[in-house]
Amino acid sequence: MIISPSKFCKTFLKSRSEIIFLLGSILTSFGILLVTVGGSWDITNHLLSKPETFFSPPHALMYSGVAISLLGVITCFIGWNNLQKFKNSYFLSFKIKLIGIGLLTGAGPLDFLWHSYFGLDGLLSPPHFTLITGMFLCSIGGMIGISRYLKFNNCSPTVKYLLVLAIIPVWLSTSGIISSLSLPFSSTDFFEFNPEPTIAFVIASLAYPFLISLSLTLIFRLSNYQFGIMSILGGLFLLIYSSTAIVPNFAMFDTIQFYSLNLIPFIIADIFLKINKSKLSQFFVGGLLGSVFYMVYYPYVMYTYNEVLLGKLVSPSLIYFVYFELIQSVLIYTLIPATAMGILGIIISVKLSKKILMI
Repeated sequence: MIISPSKFCKTFLKSRSEIIFLLGSILTSFGILLVTVGGSWDITNHLLSKPETFFSPPHALMYSGVAISLLGVITCFIGWNNLQKFKNSYFLSFKIKLIGIGLLTGAGPLDFLWHSYFGLDGLLSPPHFTLITGMFLCSIGGMIGISRYLKFNNCSPTVKYLLVLAIIPVWLSTSGIISSLSLPFSSTDFFEFNPEPTIAFVIASLAYPFLISLSLTLIFRLSNYQFGIMSILGGLFLLIYSSTAIVPNFAMFDTIQFYSLNLIPFIIADIFLKINKSKLSQFFVGGLLGSVFYMVYYPYVMYTYNEVLLGKLVSPSLIYFVYFELIQSVLIYTLIPATAMGILGIIISVKLSKKILMI
């Protein structure tokens, strides 16, 4: 009996639909990872006053990421449309990705028009915020898709390391939203989008600690308490951030060793939760992760606190010195609220992980 190509194709798609949906989620998350890396690198180039070209390496990375994410969403649609089971369970992931990729692709023409009428824009502008929101939604959709696949198929501990790829774009894109709302990089000839300094101070002091704690403890729960996975996720974040925000600035190259010390609290958190998962232990870990935010977001978080506490004009070569001049004052003002937000992050991760895994 000869099977027609169209029937064979339909049979294949139905039998492999869930794997195809997973592949689409992986592509979406990986694409957003490239966009976030390119975006962070691009911010550094702007601060260093490097020549701005359409096809600069950071821009090329971002364009590639958008294309890969678009391919991922299309792949997800093919997989979801042929699902025989869990179709409703995967729909939320697909819907969020679809909205996100719409914003992401729409931000490009909007950014072109904005530049045509108003010239260079800052970190926060309508096109950029549209772009970042699209990145965030795509990353959330990818995370849900990957997490649910691993749960529904009872995957091995090794395969669960895919969660690192699922969470890191969420962490980076959310960091981008917080940075847009707290860093004073949005003043242009036509518009003043810089956040009010005191409000920016509060946003950074509360949102960054919450995000660090939430991201690291969420992956711990989604992986069913897999030892080492928090350290890997945290280490990858530090590697990406140092490569895009520190390494391009030769004046700060020697501070990479200092920045790498941030891995220590991540490892401590991993060990603590492996040994003891009591509520007290979890609160300690959440507070610890929240309290180190000023170090984790070195160097650019300094600009937010400089606006309120020092008011200095900071050139790229002086970032390191002003950062350490501020560190004691920042810790005095932020240690308690940052610790509290870290604890809140680990509490929310419990509820959020149950929602994602449909427990």
